Amino acid sequence: MCIKTSFLRPGKFTAICKARNSTKPTVPADQVLALLDADLARIQAAIDALPTPHRMD
Repeated sequence: MCIKTSFLRPGKFTAICKARNSTKPTVPADQVLALLDADLARIQAAIDALPTPHRMD
């Protein structure tokens, strides 16, 4: 079961769903992990770039 998320590009979403539903993966596991690591790094960089909220006393 694939749930559409807004942060994935349509082609990437389709590829991930296809891979999840496949019994014979076409992409090696190490390549999938490298893609996920890159995505995580990009997401973490975006989070780190967010401004720090100021306390309102």
